[in-house]
Amino acid sequence: MLFPNQPTLTLVSNQCECLLLNKSSFIHLASDQYKQSVRRSEIPFPSDAAFYKTYHTNEIWKRFTKQVYIDAFGRMIQQHPQHIKRSNNINERKHQQQQKTILIGAA
Repeated sequence: MLFPNQPTLTLVSNQCECLLLNKSSFIHLASDQYKQSVRRSEIPFPSDAAFYKTYHTNEIWKRFTKQVYIDAFGRMIQQHPQHIKRSNNINERKHQQQQKTILIGAA
């Protein structure tokens, strides 16, 4: 909000009321002490490169954790097939589809 390349500020209260302020008006009306407080607590938007790097890292992590889950579940079924019920409901089909997607994406 106080950084030059940020868009208009929208504030939301606990009562779900929205207040839209023009950034230049806010800077003009806010006290210097308040602006300093906001600058210390404000986190500026990341650059596109930083955003995509973080997004890509998170996507890799999600794929990895899904694959670890699938591998662990497969080993459990092999080691203890009588104790694990296999269901043919919609959740099982969804799980199988996710497994195919992960394997295709990992290749």
